[in-house]
Amino acid sequence: MSSSQKTQLLRAVAWTVVITAMHFAIGTRSPSLHWLHILLAGMYLIPIMIASVTFERRGGLLATVGVSLAYLAHLLWSWGDSPMANLDQYAWFGVYPVVGVVSGHLVHTANFRKKQRDEVIARSQHAETINGITGLLTAVSVRDAATVSHSRRVAEIATSIGTALGYEEQVLSNLRLAALVHDIGKAGIADAILFKHGPLDKDQMDAMREHVDIAVTMLREIPGTDEIARLVAQHHECPDGTGYPRGLKAEDSDPVAAVLRVADVFTALTESRPYHEAMSEANALHEMEDLVGTKVDGTVFSALRSVLSNTRGATSETTDRESAGEAI
Repeated sequence: MSSSQKTQLLRAVAWTVVITAMHFAIGTRSPSLHWLHILLAGMYLIPIMIASVTFERRGGLLATVGVSLAYLAHLLWSWGDSPMANLDQYAWFGVYPVVGVVSGHLVHTANFRKKQRDEVIARSQHAETINGITGLLTAVSVRDAATVSHSRRVAEIATSIGTALGYEEQVLSNLRLAALVHDIGKAGIADAILFKHGPLDKDQMDAMREHVDIAVTMLREIPGTDEIARLVAQHHECPDGTGYPRGLKAEDSDPVAAVLRVADVFTALTESRPYHEAMSEANALHEMEDLVGTKVDGTVFSALRSVLSNTRGATSETTDRESAGEAI
C-alpha cells in the first residue's frame, strides 16, 4: 500500500468515526433533530466513495461493510426500543452496497482504460526511441563499424551484469540501449584522433573526451531517451571522482551507469585497439582488480566476475556434452 493510499484510508476511517460519533451524540431525545440523523446517514457515502476511488471495487465493498456495521450499531443502540421510528433508516442498507459496488466498478473501469491508453502511448514512444537509436547506430556504423561492434558487446555484458544484480526489466532495457549508444558521440571526433595509431596527446585526449557530451546532445534529439542519455553522460565517471566529464564521485552518480562503465572497460581491455593488444579475460580481470574502488565499482566488478564464471561453466558443460555425443 502506497503512502497516498494509506492517507486516503485514514481519511475514510476518520469520516466514518466522526459521523458515527455525531449519530450517538445527537441521541433520540429531540425528535426535531431526526432530520440530522438522516443527513448523517447519507454522509456515510463519503467514506464509501473515498475507498472506491482509492481501492476500486474491493475498497467500495469493504467500506460498505464498515459503514453498515457502524450505522447498524447506532440504530440498535439509539432506536432499538422504537422499531417504527427507524424503518425508513434501514433503507440505507440497500443504498450503501449499491453505491460501493457501482462506484468501485466505475473507478476500476476508468483506471483500466487509462492503463490501456498509457500502454499504447508507452509502446509508441518506445518504438520511436528504438527507431531513433537504430538510425544513429546505422549512421555511425558507416564511418566506424568497430565502435558499433564494441557497443554491442558492451550491451551484452552490461545486461548480464544488470541481470545478476537483480535489476528490473525497464532498468535493464535502459541499460542495454545506453550501452548500444554510449560511444555514438565518436561520430563527431576527427578521423586523425579517432583512428590514430598510438597514444593520444593531452589535446587529443581532451578532444576525444568530448564524445560523451556529443552523444548526450545527439540523444536528446530523440524523444524518450532522457534516462538513456543520463547513463551515457556518466559512463566515464569514476568512484573516486577522477572520471569525466563532470568528475562525479560514486555517491553522486547513478549505480546503473557504474554497470555500463565496468562493461565498457572490460570489453575495451579484451579487444584489439590501435594502441594495445587484446587481453585474455583473466588478464583483464586482474588488471581491473587494481582499479576497484577508485576507477570501477566493487559490487559491479564482483557481478562481472560471477557472470564470466557462469558463462565459462556453461560453455564447458556444453563442450563436454558435445564431446560425449561425438564419442557415442
